[in-house]
Amino acid sequence: MRREQVSAIINLLEPSDALQPLTAVRPVGMLPFGGRYRLVDFQLSSVINAGIQNVMVTVPRSGRSVADHLRSGRDWSLNTIRGGLFLSPYNDLKLVAPEKKAALLHHYYDNSIQFLKCSQSEYSVVMSTRNVGNIDLKALLRYHEERNSPVTAVYKRVDPASLIPENTILQLTAKGEATAVVPMSKAKISPKTKQVAKSMAIYLMSTVDLIELLQSANQRGDMISLEELMRQAVIQHNANAFEYTGFQANIHDINSYFAANMAVLDEANFRALFYSSRRIYTKVKNEIPTFFATGSQCRDSLCGTGGYIEGQLDHSVIFRDVLINRDSQVKNAIIMQGARIGAGCKLENVIIDKDAVIGPNLVLKGTSTTPLVISKGQHVFQQAEVAVHD
Repeated sequence: MRREQVSAIINLLEPSDALQPLTAVRPVGMLPFGGRYRLVDFQLSSVINAGIQNVMVTVPRSGRSVADHLRSGRDWSLNTIRGGLFLSPYNDLKLVAPEKKAALLHHYYDNSIQFLKCSQSEYSVVMSTRNVGNIDLKALLRYHEERNSPVTAVYKRVDPASLIPENTILQLTAKGEATAVVPMSKAKISPKTKQVAKSMAIYLMSTVDLIELLQSANQRGDMISLEELMRQAVIQHNANAFEYTGFQANIHDINSYFAANMAVLDEANFRALFYSSRRIYTKVKNEIPTFFATGSQCRDSLCGTGGYIEGQLDHSVIFRDVLINRDSQVKNAIIMQGARIGAGCKLENVIIDKDAVIGPNLVLKGTSTTPLVISKGQHVFQQAEVAVHD
């Protein structure tokens, strides 16, 4: 792929209500994953591994967490003289005052249009972040160039039982073309169907066509998500359908987020996601390895750097700079950066968000399908403050 052949728009304006309270202070793409990553890292890594150097990230709000993580884009080799990383904040219309919304009526997509014009790229790829995977965008481009449709959509074959009504699937013809992207709630799926084409929310088309699509939306006064516009393009053109066959995790609510992190503890999934020929990059922090004190135990877990472990870990994902005090037992848990777990605690099926503090001798227990969530920065020192699910 030539250096400026393709540009990328990574869309962080995604449904987040079902992921509360984890998304109360961050967009879906900033959710921590796998001990040291954020969801957006997987899309950025796919982009960089394909040699793409023009990247815009559309952000729902001010984007402080996004800017803190991405900064200049150096960790993804995007701090270049030509091209580079661009942020477009305040795209969530729910946060815009009515008078400002009226002013945006025919200008909502102006930032995206300007980015695409300046990129001078031949093609553009539009991506969302709630589908974790490691996609080969070079292969996607080759597939697109070999076919006639102006749009190519990416899908993964999955069991329909694993999806929720809001998840979208591609409706495929016998020739393998996509005629529409529809929610499961509106798809007519036979009870005997074993696999459906789950949309990965990744679309490729020529930059000229994408600019025209956005300009037409501006002229009509449409103010809908970029992903919804791409779905309309699929209906309009009968898109090519590119099948992704690698590891994929569909994150749409707390349970699916928890399950996706637990899934990477399986060695086959871990290797498929992180040890292919395409590396996954993230923000670099030069920290010492996590220290395991005498008497500590660790089984079947992922641990980030900079932590201090005195207790027992079992089948858990532990992020950077986490302290787990003596005699604590942590099982089937996600503990995010900077969290502190007091002595003698018992944690099972829980998600502890960043910088949370859990006092000593507490029992925090959820279930595998309904994990208990402790919010970012929350301090819990009394057993009465948390419910225990048996």
